[in-house]
Amino acid sequence: MRALHLLALHLLSTCHATAIHQKDYTNLTVAVVRAPPANWPLPVMNKTWTDNPFDLNATVAKAVDYIAEAAINGANLIVFPELWFPGYPKGLASNTSITPAQLTSYLANSLTIPSPQWTRLLTAAQTHGIYVVPAFSHRIANHIFMAQALISPTGETLLLRHKLRPSGGERTLWSDGTLDGLQVIATPYGRWGLLECWEHFHPSMTFNVQAQTETLHIASWPYMPDANTPEAAYWESNEINVAAARTYAVNAEAPLAMAAVGNARLLSAEGLDEVVVGAGVSFAEVPMVYASFNTTGLAGTLPFDTEGELSWGTLGQIVRGFPGYIPKVVGEFVERSFVDVVGLVQELRSD
Repeated sequence: MRALHLLALHLLSTCHATAIHQKDYTNLTVAVVRAPPANWPLPVMNKTWTDNPFDLNATVAKAVDYIAEAAINGANLIVFPELWFPGYPKGLASNTSITPAQLTSYLANSLTIPSPQWTRLLTAAQTHGIYVVPAFSHRIANHIFMAQALISPTGETLLLRHKLRPSGGERTLWSDGTLDGLQVIATPYGRWGLLECWEHFHPSMTFNVQAQTETLHIASWPYMPDANTPEAAYWESNEINVAAARTYAVNAEAPLAMAAVGNARLLSAEGLDEVVVGAGVSFAEVPMVYASFNTTGLAGTLPFDTEGELSWGTLGQIVRGFPGYIPKVVGEFVERSFVDVVGLVQELRSD
């Protein structure tokens, strides 16, 4: 996996279509989605939702088409941006461009499991023999979560996780995930880990995953402008978020697939750009970014490295290294209460 061989962008031929059915686990081709979901305001930094309704069904249909296209082009794995189903609600932080009626629509278009929409994604993965990593707003009863999943080429859900701690204004809608989602999954191509957006900044979220010796990291951001975009706040800027991705790749010593609407990229295990497509490139012409990795011998890699920088032993060093004036007590961890999104929308509408 350390040696990264890139496929030329655009030039993947349909002659690769038969390869997806062969049991060759020495090469992994990744398709990273950079096109927007259905009805998502464009260009990338546009946050006006007028006449742009959320539409989960249309977004799933679009995803199924991309899954088929990626498989035809020889991809073994396709990765979607954060909350691509039904779309990241840009402007939420400003509390101006998302109305109560639109929030109600967002809840109605959040993905449930099981559901016909979820079944379509499972079926698409199985039909085309490809791993699929959807990232979506997951509704369970009155709560929604920022979710990622790993679906196998046989249509099996290998991992379903929720963002451990939604960032900033996201916490007004999405609930916290649980620690059991910090898992790295062994595949015939190696060990894959998944995190979302600003989870890549926080050691409490990155350490557990990196300590499980990934050979590929799958990262979903909602959208990404190009560098030096004046309209971008610091938290949505290319510079800040790509820096987090680079640091993660270096610490994990694994290539990183960075999915985002707009600027999407593949990083090497050294944190360097391997394939980059800018936000201004036509989505119709380049809906996905492709890269291939040599995965020979990665299927049997161990899920830990006792001599590595990231390990259970290192946690002990961290505790022993704390200054003496810091009490070595655990204290009580108080979970954030779940957000009753239905009640929240009702409250907003009454205002």
